[in-house]
Amino acid sequence: MSVKINVSAELGIKKAIEVEPTNKVVRDTWKIQRTQAKMKIKQATRADSEEAIEEMIDLMLSTQDEMISYVTNTLRLTTAQAKKIDDITFNETVDLANKISAEILGIKTVEATDEEVGLEA
Repeated sequence: MSVKINVSAELGIKKAIEVEPTNKVVRDTWKIQRTQAKMKIKQATRADSEEAIEEMIDLMLSTQDEMISYVTNTLRLTTAQAKKIDDITFNETVDLANKISAEILGIKTVEATDEEVGLEA
């Protein structure tokens, strides 16, 4: 069963895009989830050396490239549509990739409360 993903707000594409959750699409979704987890883990570690800082920047660049590729490939965007991704921020791109992956995996997202994220005791 295909899923319809609305990216009107993010990319200005008025019609919802239908994505078939094939093994390839689901596998690519798990890969992007793994990439995000690696980046979060790396960000949590302290970068004291020049080498560690350079490694972190390389990871962030590759993560950004992977996010853009994931969105572009999963939604089968045209070249003109894909160029619109360059006009949004990195965080917006991450949010879009997360929205797509949640739809594909059938995950309902809800906003966490301050207490749930540890901001309130």
